[in-house]
Amino acid sequence: MRRLLVISLLILSLLIVPTILQVARAEPQQPLRTITVAVDLAHGESDKYLNYIMGNLTFVNWKTIPKGTTITNDILNDVDILLIGQPTVAFAPSELDAIYNWINTGHKVLYIAGDSDYGPGPTTIDNVNKVLEYMGAKLRLEQASAYSDPSMNYTYKGTTYPTCAQAYYRMLAFVEPDNIPGLYTWMLDQNITKPILMHGPGAVIWVDDQGNYHDPVKETFPGLIRIAWFHKAYIGDNNPPAAYVYDPIFYGQGAGWFDFIGYAAEYWSDKNVVITVASESLYGDYEPAWASLYYGVPLDGPGFVENLLKWWIKVVIQPSYMAENVLEVSDPTGDDKGQGTILYPTNTVFKPGVFDLVNFKVLQDEDFIYLQVKVRDLGGNPWNGPNGFSLQHVQIYIGTTNKSLPVNTSTFGLHVDLAPGWNYAIIAVPGWGNTPYPDGEVSALYGADNKLIVDEYNNTTLFDVYAYTDINIIEVKIAKSLLSDVDNIGSWIWYVFLTSYDGYGELKIRSIQAGDPGEWALGGGDATAILAGVQPKVVDLLAPTDQDQYNMLKSYDASAGKLAVVYGIKGGVIYYPPVTVTVTTTVTTTVTDTVTSTVSTTITTTKTDTSTSTQYVSETVTQPDMTITGIAAVVALIVGLAIGMLLKRK
Repeated sequence: MRRLLVISLLILSLLIVPTILQVARAEPQQPLRTITVAVDLAHGESDKYLNYIMGNLTFVNWKTIPKGTTITNDILNDVDILLIGQPTVAFAPSELDAIYNWINTGHKVLYIAGDSDYGPGPTTIDNVNKVLEYMGAKLRLEQASAYSDPSMNYTYKGTTYPTCAQAYYRMLAFVEPDNIPGLYTWMLDQNITKPILMHGPGAVIWVDDQGNYHDPVKETFPGLIRIAWFHKAYIGDNNPPAAYVYDPIFYGQGAGWFDFIGYAAEYWSDKNVVITVASESLYGDYEPAWASLYYGVPLDGPGFVENLLKWWIKVVIQPSYMAENVLEVSDPTGDDKGQGTILYPTNTVFKPGVFDLVNFKVLQDEDFIYLQVKVRDLGGNPWNGPNGFSLQHVQIYIGTTNKSLPVNTSTFGLHVDLAPGWNYAIIAVPGWGNTPYPDGEVSALYGADNKLIVDEYNNTTLFDVYAYTDINIIEVKIAKSLLSDVDNIGSWIWYVFLTSYDGYGELKIRSIQAGDPGEWALGGGDATAILAGVQPKVVDLLAPTDQDQYNMLKSYDASAGKLAVVYGIKGGVIYYPPVTVTVTTTVTTTVTDTVTSTVSTTITTTKTDTSTSTQYVSETVTQPDMTITGIAAVVALIVGLAIGMLLKRK
């Protein structure tokens, strides 16, 4: 019996390790705020699979616009994503105005789907195109139908599928998105291995500013994203009006086999808007895109709809959405006092907590790194900073593991030195104008050689700074292509500073004076340090405790003109660089010389030689992984109990 218990304990020790490791894995970044998706049912749309979609995709807030409702500004006020699936009823001018006003506030998604030109389809296509034209979009739906033949096949991701489901009008589309850098299009076909259904669809086309229609298969425009394709297909013309692009004489049955676009999107970078156009509805109609099986053909409809929704969220609402968590460090609340004495300016715009850093998070996905700086209270945006904040000045310095990169220990006007130094510096400021920091007020990324790498005004897709004002987070997005050593991001050193932004101050940092603060000046500075030019111009920095912060910021020496030294965070704790230690070793040698003469005399001489050697000892503070430590402790305890029982038995 005892042997059985011992064996059970040993087996348990093996099973518990993967269990604990699984619990320890970080979840992808979830929405930072509630995202509302509105589904239009007021213009004759079907809701056939809508309940399935809303019941399964619960990471957003759903709301419907029921039949008999007129779309207004108030209805769209809290909406992030608007779905219009095959409208058979035209939109009133006031509704078009409301949608136009809504989408032009920016950071919005409009999805609109139509139909083929079979039966009443031309009216639906016309309704869709009128909405798109009113919005100023380029995408349109063709006045035609896309068909294939049940004998046709297409190989998709290594598997051969029919191009339609046993009938020429039950079209299957293949999710093959364009690779658009910075727009995360890889998400659209992630884990998709099968086609999606588009029952009786048309085709997507586009129109230029002169009113000329174009074939998106052959001609593209900046911002176009082709998402899902029909292959080995032809055009059917069932009802007037005539097709705009795909003349049946050249694209109809018997003219050959062609590719057409079933899903496409256009991205407006100036407003951060995505308009997605489909030739069939994803939630309504005869058999919507949500279908997972149709006439014996397995489909990836549910996966595609989920990917589409997550892609919209990531592109226009929260770039860090679904990113992997690399590092998260909390900072004490209420330590927004610099070296322990700094006081806020007296103007009421400086609310308590506007310079109080409370959390720092590093995330990554395939293409980008995201840095989130959470403040106790952003204080709104009193001067309408383009990046969503006005009061804060954030500086983040990165020390990588790449020893070939230049290293800098100074800062951009913070009056502190960094140890062991940095390779990249991020300056996140409110964003007025078009000139990068420090000459202007546009956020920027610098190398240790103080050369500008990129700024947000000229390269928004590669580098951007923005705020989630309702949750007091400033986020920085950086393309991995701009940085070296990204594969070792978990071993990087981070220095995070928060101070007060002043567009008229030296290097855009608000001044600090001794004694009481002024209306526009921080107070509580050290008069001696201010005169010596070593007063740290920092209100808060990332450190595990307030005392850690105060000690680092008080480490200046005014009499010697020496700046305070600040250490960064690595793996969640303060990283102290290796220390060089000199060791002196004394060696004593005794030598005995024997001299023989008529009288025997022994003379002993002692010689002492001193040698000094310098040894370099890396005094690295190793930070234990508490997850692994806990696992090891549990396993050791179980194994110890098992061994003890065996010994006791003997």
